Amino acid sequence: VEFLYCDLASMKSIRQFVQQFRAKNCPLHVLVNIAGVMLVPERKTEDGFEKHFGLNYLGHFLLTNLLLDTLKQSGTHSHNARIITVSSATHYVGKLHLNDLQSRCSYSPHGAYAQSKLALVLFTYRLQHLLTADGSHVTANVVDPGVVNTELYKHVFWVVKVVKWMTASLFFK
Repeated sequence: VEFLYCDLASMKSIRQFVQQFRAKNCPLHVLVNIAGVMLVPERKTEDGFEKHFGLNYLGHFLLTNLLLDTLKQSGTHSHNARIITVSSATHYVGKLHLNDLQSRCSYSPHGAYAQSKLALVLFTYRLQHLLTADGSHVTANVVDPGVVNTELYKHVFWVVKVVKWMTASLFFK
């Protein structure tokens, strides 16, 4: 096992990671896009993007697109390469504000998170359509893991934290 650092909130870090990975000349059979932030106060990535949209969506978008050729070369007729993107059921309430992707007009942590997850779902659907039309041996899938007991909840209101603490062992994965 070898560790390669990649900060999905930094376009420079993503590009460096891909360069290091490609230099190893290894196949890539599975890419799991799972990193994310949830309900963070208004913050920006080092590139100046709203944190949810920058890390949850743009980081995965860039990483996936930079690794797509490697995935295509790794997939075969009998064993497709796979891209698995973790989203959230929150995408159902998300709205894609094409004129305000950075949530500058009115910032809401809930709205920004939902928008980033909706963008992931739409990206994955479109990517799968393009991969199929291309006859590629790569599949793109988006999944909702359900409610999982992770550190993503650290920015929620204190009452929600108490409820989570009391119910997590019963209802959370």
